[in-house]
Formats: sequence, C-alpha cells, structure tokens
Amino acid sequence: MRFNMRFGAVLLGAAMLAGCTSVNEGQWKTTQAVMQGSPAVKRQLVAGCIKRLGSMAPTDRQAVATLMNVSAARVPSAFCSRYLNAWASGRFTYRDFQGLGSSTADKSRFVRVLQGRE
Repeated sequence: MRFNMRFGAVLLGAAMLAGCTSVNEGQWKTTQAVMQGSPAVKRQLVAGCIKRLGSMAPTDRQAVATLMNVSAARVPSAFCSRYLNAWASGRFTYRDFQGLGSSTADKSRFVRVLQGRE
C-alpha cells in the first residue's frame, strides 16, 4: 500500500512536470486541437516536457521506469511522447487528467498510456 501511494505521487508529479499543472477543460481541448493540427507545436511541447522531466529525482525516475518498462534514461522521452500523443489523439481525456489528483479515482488509463498499451 505504501509503495502504491508513493508511486501514485510520482506519477502525478511527472504529469505536472509535463506541463499541465492547472489547465481547465477548454484549455485542454484547445491544446489537443493544436497538437492534432500542428506536428511542429507537438514536437515543441514534447521537447519542453522532456527538459522539465530531466530534473526528476533518480529514485522517482527509476520508479516510473519500472512502470513504463523502459530504462531510467529513457523515462523523459518515453513519458512525454506517450503522454502527449495520448492527449493529442484523445485516448487520454481531460476527465482522466482530473482523476490524477484524486486518491480514489481510477488511474488505469494513465498507466496503460505510459506503458504504451493505449
């Protein structure tokens, strides 16, 4: 149980580092439309996300690496590309995003996105 709570906090922290700490639904959908219509903007968002996640603590990075089935060195690029691609495609919704901050919400879709299974 303690590992799950720590793991959830790491995932939430990573999502926030990815650049979406306080977006409302309108901003979410606008950004989604921009990413769908402009690969250049999506590449810029991924690059910024990778830069922010580069400062993740080594222990947190290893925890996320284990979840994602990637090496710790690949966490920033894999996390950001999987997360932002899922956001752009609509596979990860605003409602899913809101649930990341809840201790009782189902976070299984986020896990599947990070693992590259959704």
